[in-house]
Amino acid sequence: MKPQQVFEALPEEKQAVRKYALEHPEIRHRELCWRMLDDDIVALSSSSVYRILREQDLMQRQRGRAKRYREELEKASRPDEIWGTDLMYLKVGGQQYYLIAFIDEYSRYLVHWELLASMDASAVSLAAQKAIEGLPRDSEGKLLSSPVIRSDNGSGYISQEFGSLLAFHGLTHHRIRPHCPEENGVMERANRTLRESLEDLEASNRYEAEEAIRKIVEHYNLHRLHSALGFKAPIVYYRGNPAEIETKRREKLRAARHRRKERNLQIRQSTLFLDTPQSTT
Repeated sequence: MKPQQVFEALPEEKQAVRKYALEHPEIRHRELCWRMLDDDIVALSSSSVYRILREQDLMQRQRGRAKRYREELEKASRPDEIWGTDLMYLKVGGQQYYLIAFIDEYSRYLVHWELLASMDASAVSLAAQKAIEGLPRDSEGKLLSSPVIRSDNGSGYISQEFGSLLAFHGLTHHRIRPHCPEENGVMERANRTLRESLEDLEASNRYEAEEAIRKIVEHYNLHRLHSALGFKAPIVYYRGNPAEIETKRREKLRAARHRRKERNLQIRQSTLFLDTPQSTT
């Protein structure tokens, strides 16, 4: 009989992983690992979750896509340091709309979005004004942060009206080079996620579409675990405490590992062959 490994997942843990994976087939194993840990389902490493799913034939194959990395100097190092923004076409009920979004590049938190009927300078500038209004201010109403706004060279973004708005608030505008969308990669990746979530949208009018987008953005900001954030939700990095979650995760993993060792040592001990001395007469 194969000896029981001291840190091997317990039967009930394997069953819990299988059950959770079947209930959430859209989640891949790394995110599944941290989500189960945060939800107090099981405390297992991603490699253990991978092995269990592979044994159960529940592994999903992730379509490969080459990642492109920007220079460290281009990356945000704190919330509200750099915001990316972009417009995405969206057809609703046979009518063309434009989804504009602003994302905090450090936390991947979507700070503001709107569904616009036009992508002209006024519409883009009004959306930007609403996004800026959400920034924290001091007691005198002065902005506590002044994010650099990163965008492409669309007509609404290069307009005098948009430039005047940013200048009024003391914000800097960084326009990426033409035909280089990877320079606005954080916003582009968020747009891809939003687009995939909207593929099955069957809204017949603008108001139904806005309600659907609101739910998608809420899930993205508050619940979706982002691989670039150590599988934490964007809200944690935007206004939360990532270190606190890391500490809680380590404590859960340590405690579960200790319990697993004790249980498996008991199982191993009970399966050992015991040589009993022959009785003498």
